[in-house]
Amino acid sequence: MSFFLHSAFGQLKEEQYFVFDKDWKITKVKKASYFLRIRQTIDSNYEWTYYQMYGPRIKLETFKDEKAKIRNGKYIYYYSDGTIDSTGAYFNGVHNGSWYFMDTAGKIIWQKDYNMGIVSKDIPIVQKQEEGNNGSTLKPGEIESTYPGGVKAWQQYLMANLHYPDRAVNNEIMGDVRLQFIVDTDGSILEPEINKSVEFSLDEEALRIITKSINWAPASKNGRNVKSYKIQPIRFRLQKG
Repeated sequence: MSFFLHSAFGQLKEEQYFVFDKDWKITKVKKASYFLRIRQTIDSNYEWTYYQMYGPRIKLETFKDEKAKIRNGKYIYYYSDGTIDSTGAYFNGVHNGSWYFMDTAGKIIWQKDYNMGIVSKDIPIVQKQEEGNNGSTLKPGEIESTYPGGVKAWQQYLMANLHYPDRAVNNEIMGDVRLQFIVDTDGSILEPEINKSVEFSLDEEALRIITKSINWAPASKNGRNVKSYKIQPIRFRLQKG
């Protein structure tokens, strides 16, 4: 991956990268501590993603306009170790929908709901985290969503399709990227995102691998397919020598 700088924003036709020193001043790649990627999304928003130069993601912000004046779309903020601190959305410059706040272990500890900038709910939800699909005991009549063929088939898919990015190899970066996504009622993958970041190229490869996977077997409840929320780790390890 190469980085290049632009002194001003022209028409955005492709991804753009800006590198910064430890004081967030534009610098050369060799002296960079952080970088920013800007790209236009399929819904015509502009996504600004900040990373430590060779470490985890810092934040993701989305804007309606190219000059980043109007907040619009998803927002995710991360702790220094790459786990999500908080996430939510804006619409036309104001908070809208549910915002969730996590502790350093990744558990949701607070929820704040907005209706076009007006707070409608502001509650702690420590207990609600235990009711989710991941890590909980299924109730009678419930079946969790899975990759077709189970764990063995998932591992075979990873072995055949996962590529270790050169950037991570050259800098000897390893770790477990955690993805979060929704398995729809037809098994399709919706809203894949980084739940635990390691490094830019590893995060991107993890997102690619889940996006390119076949439809999963959806979760079901009392014989009916239902949407389910998943957290899936992708392990990246380099062998010595």
